[in-house]
Amino acid sequence: MKLPTFAWSLRQLYFNNPIYAWRLSRIEARDIQTPALDSWPGEIEVGRDIINGKIVGLNFCDTKTVWEIKPKDPLSFESLHGFTWLRHLRAQGGEEARQTARKLVLGWLNSFNNWHSTVWRGDILGERISSWLGMFDFFCASASDDFRNLVLESISKQITHGLNDINSNVSGIKRIRSLKGLIIGCIALNFSEERIDRLQRLLYRELESQIFLDGGHTSRSPSTHIEFIMALIDIRNILRRYGLENSEDFQIYIAKMSRMLRLWRHGDGKLALFHNSQENGKPLIDSVLGQVESQQKTIYSADQTGFHKISAGSSNLIIDTGAGANLNDETHDSLTAFEFSTGKQRLIVNCGTSPGNFELREALKVSSAHSMLTVDDKSIGMAARKEPNSSRNLFTSVTRKLVDGCSLIEITHEGYGESYGLTHNRNLYLSADGTDLRGEETLNYSGAPGGIPEKAVVRFHLHPRVRASLVQDGSSILLRPTSGGFWRFKTDSAMALEESLYLGTAIRQRTEQITVVRSLQDIRDKNRVVVRWALSKESGSVSRVGQSYGSKKWRNMNGRD
Repeated sequence: MKLPTFAWSLRQLYFNNPIYAWRLSRIEARDIQTPALDSWPGEIEVGRDIINGKIVGLNFCDTKTVWEIKPKDPLSFESLHGFTWLRHLRAQGGEEARQTARKLVLGWLNSFNNWHSTVWRGDILGERISSWLGMFDFFCASASDDFRNLVLESISKQITHGLNDINSNVSGIKRIRSLKGLIIGCIALNFSEERIDRLQRLLYRELESQIFLDGGHTSRSPSTHIEFIMALIDIRNILRRYGLENSEDFQIYIAKMSRMLRLWRHGDGKLALFHNSQENGKPLIDSVLGQVESQQKTIYSADQTGFHKISAGSSNLIIDTGAGANLNDETHDSLTAFEFSTGKQRLIVNCGTSPGNFELREALKVSSAHSMLTVDDKSIGMAARKEPNSSRNLFTSVTRKLVDGCSLIEITHEGYGESYGLTHNRNLYLSADGTDLRGEETLNYSGAPGGIPEKAVVRFHLHPRVRASLVQDGSSILLRPTSGGFWRFKTDSAMALEESLYLGTAIRQRTEQITVVRSLQDIRDKNRVVVRWALSKESGSVSRVGQSYGSKKWRNMNGRD
């Protein structure tokens, strides 16, 4: 529960008072009674980078100066002071990694061991508590008694403050980070059961408000979703070690959320790029699903979360079918956007996000950074982002059909209704063997007032491991994945290859995008403009021409000529 702004300001003044600092200084270190174990894998390469002076994208000269850095990007700041990067040092292993961890923790204690309005904010504090306790054995077991006591004293102080600031003005996943840290901390350091019970009640309240019935998180972000599951697993595990039976109540949510996590996975085992997400490492995702403890099948339709998945042969098609009415910091304007992979190879993707660069991260939220149709390069969700009540303009309908083993999904939205009086229908068809993907983009003029559009652009962002070339006669584009094989893209409209960016991982990569352009200047006379395209796998000679768009098969699937 967020405090009103005035009440929140008063609390800040109280925490900044010397009397409050004196009270915290009198708190003594508590011993660990119930160990908290962080079971999540780190990345050895990132651990090596930290040893060499690079952490969360920031360069530092030594372990003292890193805490003098003030990252411009809020996410970099949160990550730095949350200490989840200790996992990477643990993965690196060895005495050098342990010493680096201790020096970094000690540097933080020397600079921030007293209340700080940002560094001690509920979510950052909670992440830091759970990280220090979860990896306590790694960096503290062989340390001196004085160092261990200093760390435990600080954790005790931070928990006490977190309990005093239980109604911290954070929400969403930040609220979960806060509660997770406090629950783990209170159990590990043997705070009263009354406090633990209260924290659990607050967590249940968040579960009810943040998790859809289909198991998706309200952010609609795969990366946020997996972080939420990890938090619940961590809480469940320490509750079990503490001997609380209600740990199984969390298992219901864990199991339900795991089904949604599987929906977002491509054949390479990593996540699709929607709503401020990156791929995330396969070992981490495997570890999460391995700790779910119940066999959960993938769901393919999640209408509340707003996603559908079609799996056929070795291919996976993942589509954003939600209007994004729950607008938040992670929301992208990606309604109708899709990603397509075959085997372990991604072909069509979205651009992703940039956790360490605020400006770029914001730029990647626009519709043109996704594989979808735009009108005059306007984002379909901008009106709703500025005026929440206008989100009705993003009204969507979704229909899914199975015809002769082949899948057809039809999505309609009114995202361009207010600007141009247009309704967009995106129909996607995938053959039973997963080798034939087709799309039909229909823009209908409703007769409503609005501006006259100039053009529609349908974008298909390509994965960096896909090479594309326009064939000599300009009739198609040939795609060559590094994993082998060929795919041919064709359309009934003008097409071109343009530059694009891929930020599915920590490394920014240049790539290409296919753009299909159709003029809309006469749409009020025609009332309807249709763009058709197809992506099909080539067999045998790469010169083989794909099936024509006017085929009987296409007409039958769509129910019209």
